[in-house]
Amino acid sequence: MTSSTVRRKKRKDEIRVKIEPLRNPADYKACEDIQRETLLSQDIDIIPVSLLLTVNRIGGILFGAYSSLGELIGFIFSIPGILDGKLTQHSCILAVRAAYRNFDVGFKLKMAQRDEALKRKISRITCAFDPMQPAHAYFALGKMGKWANVYENNFYGKTTNLMDRGLPTDRMFGVWELESSAVAKRVETGPPRRDFRKELKHRRVINRLEENVPGLLSSNSVRLDCEEESFIFEVPYNLQEIKNRDLGVAIEWQEKMRQVFHHYFKKNYMAADFWVSEQDGNLRACYLLEKRK
Repeated sequence: MTSSTVRRKKRKDEIRVKIEPLRNPADYKACEDIQRETLLSQDIDIIPVSLLLTVNRIGGILFGAYSSLGELIGFIFSIPGILDGKLTQHSCILAVRAAYRNFDVGFKLKMAQRDEALKRKISRITCAFDPMQPAHAYFALGKMGKWANVYENNFYGKTTNLMDRGLPTDRMFGVWELESSAVAKRVETGPPRRDFRKELKHRRVINRLEENVPGLLSSNSVRLDCEEESFIFEVPYNLQEIKNRDLGVAIEWQEKMRQVFHHYFKKNYMAADFWVSEQDGNLRACYLLEKRK
C-alpha cells in the first residue's frame, strides 16, 4: 500500500503541504538552514549541500516539503545501503521547521520516502534514533511501525547537536519493513489507543517509576529474568526535561537503557513498539519488547 492509497482521518489542524524533489539550488542551501534551526548544531555536524547533491545523484532519496507559498519547510534524506544482503535506504535526517511541527509534515515526508523506495524495489528503510528521546521513539516505533534489535553506545561520539549535549550519543537502529501488512495498517490508521491499566494486567512490567522529586522520575532496578513473549519497559515521558533539569538522573536512565536493551536484544527480543498513554492526567510512556519469531 502506498501513501496515495492511505486514507487517514484528516486532522482539523492539517495544513496544505506539497512533497516533491527539491526544486532548485536555493532549496539545497535551505536544507542547511533547516538543519541549523532544528538541530541547533555547529556547521561541522550539518549535512552540506555538496553531499546532498552527490548522494541524491547516486541513488539516495531526497524530498522537500513545500508550504502553499512555495517555501521549503522541511526535508527528508536517505542514503543507499545493504542490509542482510539486500538493498536498503538508511534515513539520515528528517527535519521540519519549528513553526510547522505537529501538522504531520514529517509523516508525509516519510510516506513519500516509502513510496519512492518501493518504486525502486527496496523493501526496507533503516534509521538511527535516540532512545532517550521519547518523541523520536514514538515516531519511529509507534507511529511508523518500525522495530529495532540493535543498540549502540555512543554511536556518533561527541557532537554539537544541542539534544546530544551532556550524554553519550547512544542510538537504537530501527528497521521499517515497507511491505509488511502490519506497517501498512499502522500508517493507515495510526497507533492504537492504549489503556495503560489494561495493558498492565496482561503484560509484565520489568521496572517501576518512582518520583522522589516532582517531575524527576527515576526507576527501581530492572528485571533481567523475563522470558515471556512480550513485556513492558516504562520510561518517563519527559526524559528531555529531566536531562535539562538533572543530568545525573538522565545518566542513570541511559544506563538503564543500556542494561535492558543490550541484555534482551542478545536474548532475541526486539523493541516492537512505543506506547504513550494518559493516566490520571499524566502521560506514561513505555517500550514494548517482544520475542522475534
